[in-house]
Amino acid sequence: MLLFRYSALTFNGHRIHYDRDYATRVESYPGLVVHGPLIATLLMDLLRRERPDASVGAFRFKAVRPIFDGRPFHVNGAPSSDGREAHLWASDADGWLAMDAVATLES
Repeated sequence: MLLFRYSALTFNGHRIHYDRDYATRVESYPGLVVHGPLIATLLMDLLRRERPDASVGAFRFKAVRPIFDGRPFHVNGAPSSDGREAHLWASDADGWLAMDAVATLES
């Protein structure tokens, strides 16, 4: 349901995100593809929950591997040693890096 709603919210009509038959039979994916921007949103939500006082000056992310529904994935984060940035990443069920991101924090 989340993938369908995120597709609607972002006006993303690509069926790989909400039509399982299309994604698996036509595109030959193992399941629905989780939106890259949704994963980035979840990474930012992790930062917001862990550092509610932080102001984000910049955020950049790169998707490096797809995540499919039906299997768990993890969002992770760690502050830089000087506290000016947060390294954020998502990993798939097998532990592979799926998205890498950096949030620059304002003082």
